[in-house]
Amino acid sequence: MKNKGFSLIELIVVLLIISLSISLVTPSLSRFSRTIELKAATKKVSGILRYYRSEAVNKRHVYQILFDSDLREVKVQSMESTEEKGEAGKKEEAGKKEEAGKKEGKSPQKIYFLPDGVHIKEIKVESPQYPSDIPTIEFYPNGGSNGGTILLDSEDRKGYRIRIHFLTGMVEIESV
Repeated sequence: MKNKGFSLIELIVVLLIISLSISLVTPSLSRFSRTIELKAATKKVSGILRYYRSEAVNKRHVYQILFDSDLREVKVQSMESTEEKGEAGKKEEAGKKEEAGKKEGKSPQKIYFLPDGVHIKEIKVESPQYPSDIPTIEFYPNGGSNGGTILLDSEDRKGYRIRIHFLTGMVEIESV
């Protein structure tokens, strides 16, 4: 007569093989998810840069993108373009300077946060038209920029460098 079923030893061997394979695969899955997170954050930052370059051209304003590496955040603010103001704009600006509680020519900031595992490792930017305490990329109404590079990385992953061309304002991503 044939035995139908599995012995206890066969079941234990199969369970050991499954648990061993899971323990080997789990670390690579977590590294894979960190890689995906880093790539997504890089695409998000480059998307922010491209969007505000487009906004600078369309709305004829100067946009500043400020990179705070300590807080791992990207701030965006609009500056009024001095070259596009007419006489009415100059009079309005003079009225604004008299008001003590307002910032000159700045719009409220929009803040974008980076994920926990992603860090801004290095930022190289040229001097912006409007001074700032933290590294800043500016986009001008003609489509240009002050240019620079930003390196995003993770603890154990290779990073991505975002390049902003100073003349055209074009944004490119390259892996490091």
